[in-house]
Amino acid sequence: MSVILSKELIRKSIHLAGMLIPVIYYFTDRFNILFWLIPLVIITLQLEWMRLSGSIRYPAVLLRPLEEHRVAGYVYSIIAAVIVIALFPKTIAITALTMAILGDFSSGIASAMWGKKADVRQMRLPVKPVPILLVMLLVSFSTGYLAAQAPGLAPLPVYSVALGALGATLADGVPWKIRGRVLDDNLTIPLVSALLMLVSMGI
Repeated sequence: MSVILSKELIRKSIHLAGMLIPVIYYFTDRFNILFWLIPLVIITLQLEWMRLSGSIRYPAVLLRPLEEHRVAGYVYSIIAAVIVIALFPKTIAITALTMAILGDFSSGIASAMWGKKADVRQMRLPVKPVPILLVMLLVSFSTGYLAAQAPGLAPLPVYSVALGALGATLADGVPWKIRGRVLDDNLTIPLVSALLMLVSMGI
């Protein structure tokens, strides 16, 4: 196993803990999930500020090289979770977060197996290779569909889930920019996915 792949497996495995957010949300409501999630965001931002200022250090394996001196992906993940839960219907929020976490996990592992050149945030490619895009699309759709059909939730039609998976794939595989700055896909994946599913429902 290559060093790149082993580091990515460790990092992404830890990121899987983010699945606790949609799982907990499934068993509660918007108010209760945000009640503890918003303070967690504040704590996360404080810790990140301390890390970037040099007050604390994280194990190197938890961060990509490009995250050593910039805001790390996990910060964007938790901020995106708050935004999606606050703005979108419960089923869409849970589905989008599931796609973001499990789809991005699979895409990250596939990218590590492919090699460093698959990282669009380093601008070595304008878009991720097609096999990696397909992995992201298939995993996002399959896991998103299961989440959207969970008992007790208002089910989403297949075409909405498919559109959401496509949005997640585009957000993951293509660098989205604002004023020349590439946005972190941990932020764009759930937001784009949720927005497209909402539009598809005609809400």
